[in-house]
Amino acid sequence: MQEAEVSLLVAIYHIKNGLTDNDVNVSIDGAHIKTGDEVHFDIQSFLNENGLIKIDEKKEKWQGTYKLDGYEPQIIISSIPGEGDVVITLDDGRKLLVESKKGKDNKSGQEYPLMREAIGQLMTGGELTDDIIPAVAVPYSKKTLELAEKWSEYHQIKQIGIRFILVKVDGDIETI
Repeated sequence: MQEAEVSLLVAIYHIKNGLTDNDVNVSIDGAHIKTGDEVHFDIQSFLNENGLIKIDEKKEKWQGTYKLDGYEPQIIISSIPGEGDVVITLDDGRKLLVESKKGKDNKSGQEYPLMREAIGQLMTGGELTDDIIPAVAVPYSKKTLELAEKWSEYHQIKQIGIRFILVKVDGDIETI
């Protein structure tokens, strides 16, 4: 599962499950979509398959504002670095600040460094105020579950309040 897919599935999940009534911001690095002629993630197919309809005027670009049929909140996709991969204002007014990482559901060995990188990005990306919930989103696997369960017990992770969002291929999420 590519990083862009993880981010978009987190956004869709929160809208479909009524966890926000606000628009959701998703920032995707263009290099995660395509470099040169090599397509890493077919974002247009993903958006179409998941019922996301572009509602702004720049139809030729994948960045823009999308509507999920039957839901009020929109998904605003941009390529702005440094804002967090997904930012969701929850119904209680707090902001879920998500750093997403790619991964595979088989044993790839990349889970550990990628999850640590995401924690580092959350810790150094800006002030984590009381109204921000920092979270790491990764594809669900035995290894990511094991790491999330272990690390969520660490004092420093609890103190900061970092959550681990494990994204399943069907779009369901397990939060630790």
